[in-house]
Amino acid sequence: MFSVTIPMRTVSEANMTGEHWAKKSKRHKEQRKLIIFIFKPQMPLPISLPIKITLTRIAPRKLDVGDNLPMSMKTIRDQLAEILTGVDKAGRGDGDERLQFEYKQEKGRPREYSVKIELLPITHIP
Repeated sequence: MFSVTIPMRTVSEANMTGEHWAKKSKRHKEQRKLIIFIFKPQMPLPISLPIKITLTRIAPRKLDVGDNLPMSMKTIRDQLAEILTGVDKAGRGDGDERLQFEYKQEKGRPREYSVKIELLPITHIP
């Protein structure tokens, strides 16, 4: 198992409907950069698929588990899938059936925002 925690703030994209497109774009670019510059260099090589990816949001306030939590991790999910599968078209890699995503959240201290990424190889028992 491999685990890395990246300091980053996530928000539910479902609740940000009135947000200006430039602000949303800036947040997504920042999230992608953090994944590329922090996760990718620490990632164990080689990565064997299939793999279970657990994304844990750490923040002072929890989000609704059904809709808002997965929506807050969409850009992170897309970037991780791109790195793990090698598919470099945004939003396409996360459709790979060899990637299994799970979402969790933990209550953090005031002004503590981060995302913990855990990779666990899936082994099939015959």
